Amino acid sequence: MQTADTNLPPLRITDEAEACAAVLVACLRSSEIYGMTENTALPDAVRSRNVFRGRDAGTLIAVAERYFEQAGSPTALIDAAIGAIREQTRLPLFYQCLDAMLSDGVVTPQEHKIFLYLKKKFHVADETAWNAMEVLVAKNQL
Repeated sequence: MQTADTNLPPLRITDEAEACAAVLVACLRSSEIYGMTENTALPDAVRSRNVFRGRDAGTLIAVAERYFEQAGSPTALIDAAIGAIREQTRLPLFYQCLDAMLSDGVVTPQEHKIFLYLKKKFHVADETAWNAMEVLVAKNQL
């Protein structure tokens, strides 16, 4: 984890695929129960979404995990990644993040905070965000 007294520049991710994978990792790592259960949402997303096409899923996830360790927190990782994510990618990524967070059937308090933070950073309207939450909660009940 980078500390304030180092001379290292702040982490900035410049590759969009890596940035999107990093945001997904940030969302999953925000859960207080991260690592207690297997979550296949991240590998599934990285294998199936257009932004990751042509990239090795395992490598992208490993890079995103290293970025998380460098950033030190989900919010810091989102901040490091957002500049590389095009405006037209942000809403679909927001939906994918919600789906990943909800895939284990539990929304922890920290995940809720990250949901609100991501909504703000990605400029997602309240109604859009809550409608997405409602749909994805219903979807994940299946």
